[in-house]
Amino acid sequence: KGLAFADDLPCIEVSTLESLAYNLQSAKGIICSVMDARCSQVYNALFKCDGIKPERLCKDRALSVAELSEELKSYDERIILVGDGAELCYNAMKELLPNVELAPISIRFQRASSTAEIAVQKFNDGEVLSAAELMPMYLRLPQAERELKKKMEEKKC
Repeated sequence: KGLAFADDLPCIEVSTLESLAYNLQSAKGIICSVMDARCSQVYNALFKCDGIKPERLCKDRALSVAELSEELKSYDERIILVGDGAELCYNAMKELLPNVELAPISIRFQRASSTAEIAVQKFNDGEVLSAAELMPMYLRLPQAERELKKKMEEKKC
């Protein structure tokens, strides 16, 4: 973003969770991108893949591992976990969900090539932003704000 400001270069917004799913674009089944958000929570997005290109099933979100496990029970097909929260989720889900598996370690984490592939597609589709328009997307409040909010709610009681 900083480099784009100087020369007024176009920017392209790419979700890290979507980029993780693109590591597995030749797979078939449900791709469950998960990043560890700590405190038994994950950042997550689900994608259905037919072996060609992942199709988004939900927006990027933050939820508990238990909530994600419950949602994944509705899928009978293969579920592949990818991201730095994949092993955490696998360990929590493997007894409940026999169709859940870990992505191979070689493609489990972020890859610049997947991000670049999405960016090229978006650029070709005209999905560009100015540097001023490009903003981070926060899926939950920072811990300090969550604690302040909790204190404020406790004072109301």
